[in-house]
Amino acid sequence: MKRILGFLAAASLVFSFTPSANADFTVNDQDVTAYTGSQYTSTGQLRRTASGVVPGHGDVAMRKDANISFGSVVKTSSTIVGGDGQSRNSFSVVDWGVATSLSPYAIDLWWGYCRTNAYSGANAAPLGCSKSDATYTSALNFGMKKRNLTFYINNNLNYDDAELERLDLDNSDLENTELE
Repeated sequence: MKRILGFLAAASLVFSFTPSANADFTVNDQDVTAYTGSQYTSTGQLRRTASGVVPGHGDVAMRKDANISFGSVVKTSSTIVGGDGQSRNSFSVVDWGVATSLSPYAIDLWWGYCRTNAYSGANAAPLGCSKSDATYTSALNFGMKKRNLTFYINNNLNYDDAELERLDLDNSDLENTELE
């Protein structure tokens, strides 16, 4: 009987210290930047994020090594007026590509399309923009801000119907999305 009680006590102790996969956490003083791209890539394909969705306002990219799954929500400590003029403090993680020189949980806000077709001429910027495009300039002028960020981790890649309509996908499109 003592062995059983000892085993149960040890098991409950182990499980009480096992972190939840859906645990929320906050990280202070993280970098927040903005990015933009052309609606179509240089090959004529509709631009999609690393998660396979079409980018939209309220979406963010993160460092891949942050290991935050797509569909997770990040909330900023204060509202941010985005490239569409709307104030938000809640964003959806849908992309990777934040520079490793930024803070470990930095977010890069989707600022909107800089143009329809990719630009590759003189004065070209990353992701098909011209450095003179208004949206590109606006994203650059947003600069780098510091915010406290709270993460709500999503371990389920199923989106609700309204989100799928916005993303122009269905849940089967997300089945082969690689998470690390």
